Amino acid sequence: MKILLVEPDYKNKYPPMGLMKISTYHKNKGDYIFFYKGIYDCDEIWDRIYITTLFTFDYTKVVKTIEYYKKKVRSSSDIYIGGILASLMTVDLKNDTGLDNIIPGRITTSSILGYDDDINIDTLPLDYDILSDTKYNYPASKSYIAYTSRGCVNKCSFCAVPDLEGDLKITNNIANQITSIRDNYGDKKDLMLLDNNILGIPVPELKKIVTDLNNLGFKNSKTFLYPNVLKNILNTYYRYLDHGKTTLPLLIKCKNYLNDFATGKTRRISQANKKSLTEIIEYLEDHYDFFEALEEKYDELQKILNVYQNKILYQRYVDFNQGLDAREFTEEKISILSKLPLKPCRIAFDNIIFKETYSNAIRMAYKYGIRYYSNYLLYNADFDKPEDLYNRLLVNIELAESLDIQLFSFPMKYAPIGEKNRNYIGPHWNRHYLRSIQAIINVTKGVVVKERDFFERAFGSDLNEFYEILAMPHDFIVYRNYYEEHGYTQQWRNSFTELTNEDRILLLNELSQSKYASEKPAVNEVLKFYTQPYRFDKKN
Repeated sequence: MKILLVEPDYKNKYPPMGLMKISTYHKNKGDYIFFYKGIYDCDEIWDRIYITTLFTFDYTKVVKTIEYYKKKVRSSSDIYIGGILASLMTVDLKNDTGLDNIIPGRITTSSILGYDDDINIDTLPLDYDILSDTKYNYPASKSYIAYTSRGCVNKCSFCAVPDLEGDLKITNNIANQITSIRDNYGDKKDLMLLDNNILGIPVPELKKIVTDLNNLGFKNSKTFLYPNVLKNILNTYYRYLDHGKTTLPLLIKCKNYLNDFATGKTRRISQANKKSLTEIIEYLEDHYDFFEALEEKYDELQKILNVYQNKILYQRYVDFNQGLDAREFTEEKISILSKLPLKPCRIAFDNIIFKETYSNAIRMAYKYGIRYYSNYLLYNADFDKPEDLYNRLLVNIELAESLDIQLFSFPMKYAPIGEKNRNYIGPHWNRHYLRSIQAIINVTKGVVVKERDFFERAFGSDLNEFYEILAMPHDFIVYRNYYEEHGYTQQWRNSFTELTNEDRILLLNELSQSKYASEKPAVNEVLKFYTQPYRFDKKN
């Protein structure tokens, strides 16, 4: 069978794990697999197409993608749609696409796909080879990506995990997952774990997971040696042959690798080795089958290349990317978890009411030697106010100062489960404030650093300054130096401070509706700063 795997062309950090597991399943059946991100402009008709989905706010793009691929199969029953969006909006997708094969949740048996071999596809190893089919660069693709558990002990109203994965439970053996990937695709330096609440599992299971990872080299000492490039290329070549995949990209990669060595581009080599390597390359180029010749000359090549192989050991890192739950921190659990090289350690701080719980969790992690943090801060939720976000950011600044740790904050805008766009506005927020927060964090690509001077410059030295910044024209925020140096910021501030509280509310309502004129003269005087004459001209 010819199988096409598709991910819509939205931006995302992680490769599509579900499709990578489906690929493993079909390759084990001897099927041909091709992966594409976006709209694949081809005339082929496929035996099956699997389309993954992610965020519900990409609903329109997902439906457009599905409609295109309906023309690339003989029957609509040959298309299967899965993933997070498909799980949360199954009925909507069925109604809007006319497809029946909308699969909610995980594929724990192949019978869901119409097969009778009863394979738990969700526990199969990932097929990293499909990522070479696309030019899209997944930032996380160079790490091991895995789960040790699914589900969560909590039922937070803003989270989809209870609907997607249910109660917390241990899944497939992490040692088997990593060993399988290492054997098939070569070693990877770091490990990204997507567990939703690893600290919610019982202590004996947590201890076993940490011990297994330590035994695989993920510990607080340097154990990673960069793998042999030539060996990986040859192993990949054998896999590509088995699965009917074109080997041309590997041929180009291998030639570039050897030529860079021979010309000294990789590193300086002796004249004798350069001569020997050049002769071998000429032999490979002249041979009718490059890879057959490579097999013949493999030992001879390795003898030369091994002299220059990087033999330095590097530190591996483990990232529980979905964050740790501060409410689940105990001395026993953190003493166990600290045996892993966590960098960064991520601890969610979604609600100001958990300030003490969160702060105690940071201090406990610090006690056990954890020094690097990158923590998520939800905002725009029903329970969240702008001052709550400011105060949580300030807590992180104060913890970083008092403990002398690296602590970065990642504000993340909340949207309710099931929303088909990103337009949701929390009851304590307005559209202008939300755009202002985005303007602030866009300057630093979403990161709020630990330095107080930067924080106060970006968010204000107190709540009054914070609210003033939120009310500013967005160009005044992004290009702050320009507007301050030209006196425009002070002119705006003079007019803004003259407004009554009632006028300020009116101003923000007008701005949130993109209205730049008001019947009230004082408001109108401020609104002029948001219009075209004061917009930043990037050309100048």
